Amino acid sequence: MDPTPIDPDLIYAKTASGEEAMQQRTRVVQRNVRMVLILVDGNATVAELCDRTGNPLLTQNALCELEHDGFIQRRDDKDPAWTQGGRHGRRARANAVQPPSEFSTYGNKDESALIPSVAPGMTARRSLSLSGDRENAKTLPPPSSTPGSSGGPDSGTVFVAQGAVTPPWPPSIGASTDQETPSLLARWRARASRRTPMDQPDLAPIRRAGKIRSLGWPLLGMLSLLLLAVVVFLTAMFFPYALYLPAVEGALAQSTGEPAKVGEMRVSFYPQPGLLLGKVVLGAETEGNVVRVAEMRLQPALATLLSPRIVFRNVQLSGIQLTAETMGSLARMLESAARGSARAGVSHVALDKAEISFSGLGVDEMKGEFGLSTDGLLQSVSLHSPDRNLQLEARPIAGGVAIQLEGLGWRPAPQSPYLMDSLTVKGEILGNAFVIERMELRIFGGLAEGTAILRAERQPALAGEMSFERIDAKRFGEAFGIGGQFEGQAAGRLKFSATAESWPTLLLALYADGEFTMDRGVLGGIDLPEAVRRVSSTPATLGGGTRFEQLSGAIRLTPTAYRFSRLVINAGLMQSTGQLEISRDLQIRGRMDVQMRGRADHNAKSVSVNGPLKSPLLQTQGAAH
Repeated sequence: MDPTPIDPDLIYAKTASGEEAMQQRTRVVQRNVRMVLILVDGNATVAELCDRTGNPLLTQNALCELEHDGFIQRRDDKDPAWTQGGRHGRRARANAVQPPSEFSTYGNKDESALIPSVAPGMTARRSLSLSGDRENAKTLPPPSSTPGSSGGPDSGTVFVAQGAVTPPWPPSIGASTDQETPSLLARWRARASRRTPMDQPDLAPIRRAGKIRSLGWPLLGMLSLLLLAVVVFLTAMFFPYALYLPAVEGALAQSTGEPAKVGEMRVSFYPQPGLLLGKVVLGAETEGNVVRVAEMRLQPALATLLSPRIVFRNVQLSGIQLTAETMGSLARMLESAARGSARAGVSHVALDKAEISFSGLGVDEMKGEFGLSTDGLLQSVSLHSPDRNLQLEARPIAGGVAIQLEGLGWRPAPQSPYLMDSLTVKGEILGNAFVIERMELRIFGGLAEGTAILRAERQPALAGEMSFERIDAKRFGEAFGIGGQFEGQAAGRLKFSATAESWPTLLLALYADGEFTMDRGVLGGIDLPEAVRRVSSTPATLGGGTRFEQLSGAIRLTPTAYRFSRLVINAGLMQSTGQLEISRDLQIRGRMDVQMRGRADHNAKSVSVNGPLKSPLLQTQGAAH
């Protein structure tokens, strides 16, 4: 660029290329250069342009670049209209209040916006600055006529032909009679935008919206909903629910027909929103049929909130203990809530962490629901374990509850050695007795069926009978702690009974009598043929075992020992009879008479068995008597 300073009184006008560059942004890309090109109107001097931008150096460099590229050209000031008043007149106009470009980022922006030019033949209207002195504006000399524009047919620069009549300087807004007085709203908008109502810029300014407006309506809507949710959540958390506990207790008592007591109340949103009542007690404390609920979650039907009778579409009872007595109480409460005069009704009742028991013997951590009739009466209670391997259904009957229990792959306890492949129990709880009408267990690879009765009076008691078949003796021995050295498939019948101080110790006090047979098995550690062959009077551990086709006898189980009497063993040419006893500390003792039919001596030999069950000592005592 030319470093020589430009004459401050020099006037530039756009060329035809400059007008095209105004319409095409790609012709002049730099923002500062384009801003100066917009300000060039064929009337303003270089000094006036510098005052408008507020940066003389930037303005002069831009003018040089635009002139070099052919977008602007210098005006010839041969017309007296441009030289009137000389340098003093132009400087007076330069010192007057000049509005900066609305695209400029420099200079003072307190003045009004630029006054746009009008087409030839039209009256040019210019509004005075709102902050200027109207009286001084009236004394300004009228503009002189100028020669035609040299900027081309599309130029925005206005020139008045010589000899044309120039209208006088327009009066102020307040003194105008032909122009309509702008409204208060228009004047407010003009003051806010720093321009008069009649100013119409050629190009709209770049609007920089605030952060909130730039978010958009969808995001603003989401933020509003989030804010509303936070307000509702905080209100629900800090609401004084304790003030309304008496009213809630009164509504429960009126609906259930039983005294009600609520320990705490709050609103819960997880896992489902609802009113949460804690430590609920329904019924009189002095009676045995009181119902205790750790947590009660109420979810009302929205359509009934404003009606005299509120219907809860779901009531979840968590931490409740179900017995025959409590189920009878719940049936009466639901019947009372089904009345039309009740202030609250129930459509569905769900159970969580429920325990069903008979005098302390039961199963906990159950889930399920109440089966209600169309009238809201209790018909059944369906429960299942968390893994659904145990399912139970209870139905209220006259004087008690009917129970049906089914299980698949179920253990009575997590670490219990008794794994039941399938379980089916049907019975009735009547008072202090649980009568099992049918019991079917698939356990230890076989099947066991029978009946039983459990009583809970002074002490827990058990009595019944059972038949079994295809029971794996090895798995049975391992489960009962005997060991897996006895093998075979057992079948037989047993009658059993027990009385103990508590339910967990009931099996340890079991008495049982019956008969059994075993097919194709092994007596591990007891090698009877080898003991007869050696005929030694010194007890010895022989190891090995006795394989047999069939073993039969009588069995008696006591709290201290397992007694096997009237034993008969058939193992090919060997036949043996006798009795054995295994104590709780796994010590074996007994005697077996062994006869080998393939030998010349057909007399039976007596073999005594003593010592630890894992490695018993065998001794041949001679001919059996």
